[in-house]
Amino acid sequence: MKKLMLMSFFWGWTLCSWSQQKESFYYTNTQLAQVLSDIEKAFAVKYSYVDLLVTAQKISVPKRLYSLVEINSQIEQQTNLKIIRINERFYSISPAETVEMIPLKEVLVEEFLAKGIKKTNRHYIISPQKVQTLPGITDADVLQSLQQLPGVKSPNETATGLYIRGGTADQNLILVDGIRLYHPGHLFGMISSINPNVEQTVNYYNKAVSPKFGERVSGIIDIQSTDAISKKVKANAGINALNVDAYLQIPLVKDKLGLQLSGRKSITEWWQSPTFAQLENKVFQNTNFREFDNQNQFKFHDYSAKLNFKPTDKTAISLTTLVIKNDLDYQNTIEIDSLNNQQMTIENYGFSLNWIQKYSPKFTQKTTFFYSLYSFDYLRKLDYSVDKFEAFKKLNRVVDSGAEINFEYQSDSKAKIEFGYQSFGNDISHLFNSYNQDLGIVLGLKHLYNVTHAGFVQFQQSIGSWHWQPGLRYNYYSQLKTSSFEPRILVQKNLSDALIWQASYESRSQILSQVREEAAGDLSLENYVWVLSDDSEYPLQRAKQYTSGIIFKENNWLLDVEAYYKNITGITSFTLGFLGQNDNNIQQGKGFTKGVDVLLQKSSATWRAWLTYTYQDSQNRFDLLNDSSYFPSGADIRHHFTMAFNKKWKRFLVTAGWFWHSGKPYSTINEAGDVISYNAKRLPDYHRLDVSAVYQFQTAKGNHFKIGVSVYNLYNRHSLLSKELERQYANLSDFSNPRYFGREYYTLGIMPNLFLRFSF
Repeated sequence: MKKLMLMSFFWGWTLCSWSQQKESFYYTNTQLAQVLSDIEKAFAVKYSYVDLLVTAQKISVPKRLYSLVEINSQIEQQTNLKIIRINERFYSISPAETVEMIPLKEVLVEEFLAKGIKKTNRHYIISPQKVQTLPGITDADVLQSLQQLPGVKSPNETATGLYIRGGTADQNLILVDGIRLYHPGHLFGMISSINPNVEQTVNYYNKAVSPKFGERVSGIIDIQSTDAISKKVKANAGINALNVDAYLQIPLVKDKLGLQLSGRKSITEWWQSPTFAQLENKVFQNTNFREFDNQNQFKFHDYSAKLNFKPTDKTAISLTTLVIKNDLDYQNTIEIDSLNNQQMTIENYGFSLNWIQKYSPKFTQKTTFFYSLYSFDYLRKLDYSVDKFEAFKKLNRVVDSGAEINFEYQSDSKAKIEFGYQSFGNDISHLFNSYNQDLGIVLGLKHLYNVTHAGFVQFQQSIGSWHWQPGLRYNYYSQLKTSSFEPRILVQKNLSDALIWQASYESRSQILSQVREEAAGDLSLENYVWVLSDDSEYPLQRAKQYTSGIIFKENNWLLDVEAYYKNITGITSFTLGFLGQNDNNIQQGKGFTKGVDVLLQKSSATWRAWLTYTYQDSQNRFDLLNDSSYFPSGADIRHHFTMAFNKKWKRFLVTAGWFWHSGKPYSTINEAGDVISYNAKRLPDYHRLDVSAVYQFQTAKGNHFKIGVSVYNLYNRHSLLSKELERQYANLSDFSNPRYFGREYYTLGIMPNLFLRFSF
């Protein structure tokens, strides 16, 4: 009895002490999102809410000490919101008329792999500026960070070559405030062209994709820069061994108008650092590029600007512009008096206008207008003398523009419906031209245009421990004069406080894709071009995916297991670089991918460790290839394993990760250059060790500094990364009867990188 009374007294005293903790707050017409962030830091709590609920809300409180209960009460009194305590750390926010709250966008995992990465019931949320260091990654590269997640691979060691559950990189849709990206990389994809130091949120989907997203059949990477208008000028800038960058937030009219500016510029044209040297060795394998200097240059830049305008608490308008550019200019002497010059420019730029109108706490409208242009321009010219030359030119252009309007109605905290209409056009062309001083030959030319009309609807409903998200998307493609109905559904069941079961189904389609073109004299680095489905050579791609899995979390342990099966039709042999032997036609086929993704994570206040494992079987079939039998796709890496650990000591944070996967498949040829097996052989296993370390400190004036180092492939293991087949053009018959030769590509060697970043 005494023990029971003592224990009761102890817990009562603890709760009383906790409830008596008070912190100083003072706000004048301050945005609620900022207030909630301050409260989270002060009391070590977390709020879960739909962003639109707090976007237009502002509060004012007199300066004094507040307990958590008292400051929550102030928020409730000044807004139409209700704050519900879930447990000692987590709180949810809902409309005031709601008595009981089950968040429709509930965060299932607050810190997935690292701080700044969350998982909801259908997607991952990454805040690059908040992500703690990941193994081997400098400055939180957006696309490299995604490769830490289960089921995301980059078989060629690039940032942009993301293979998501068997899908190829061109089957991923990448959006920046609604702007479509067709070339999201620098240095031939070795780093992403998305500045990670912009204040933004990355929403990554690999299943049960909302029907408002179409256009691709694999992953969705939806990047949204902040709509917040800063109270004061904010800035951060940094430098590493490849580039310099800066980001500014400037308030133009208090709480009404704000401007964001970002820029990143390579330094590789002035200084070829050891980091660049390793990337150069990797990228320019099997080419005649030998060494870069101040004359032979590769350079890149990306710039963005966003203007946020909030004329009222219920209206938000933003205008975003984006420019991405890569330039290559290389010249070398092949023979006496023979000069070879290769120039390449890759651009992706665009703009978007977004308007959000909140008609009531329950009903919201969002309208978007967007324009995007991708341009690839490559020229190789061999000058023999003043009046004799040979040249090859390759052009690829994509113009993408459109508009969409979405409506969202949340009847209560347990039900919501979202619906809308989209219309956008794709104008795609490519040209391959070989010419000299006397004659010009067009090797390839195509120009197609399509307008897509799409309507969608999605409903979300929570009933007890069940959560349902059914939806439907309808597309009409003018180029093909065909339609596509795409049902999608996610079902979630809370089996207990610690165990969640999920299952999903989705159908999707894609009218444009990249194919491998190997015309004479190509650079063989950017040998893919965007093409539009024409219902003959390049059909409409259609995919279906089924998933089922569980999430178990208790006592700082997390287990996430999910199985999936995906099939796809409308793929072509040219996508793989194959033409039928003695048949110059492009073969159409189908494929499937089945696999399992597993994550096991253990965390504490100062460290976190995780293991990931992926099993995947991905195969394709074409009627006139490989005797019409299935064979492994280029993405078929059967086993992929990661082991990582991070540790924090005061201002230091260190992370290490070991990556291993089984060998990639490759095809073989005979002495005549004929393909005799399709992806029947496999390379040796691949593995590497990456480490990163960061030191952060703050000055007396509140300025923040971060110094870091990362080392990719610490033990400098050189291994065979891939074996690729390329077309031969030794004589005229090679144009009609495909023959191939093999190329071997090796991994990156040890690659260090340093960075310095400061903000004020």
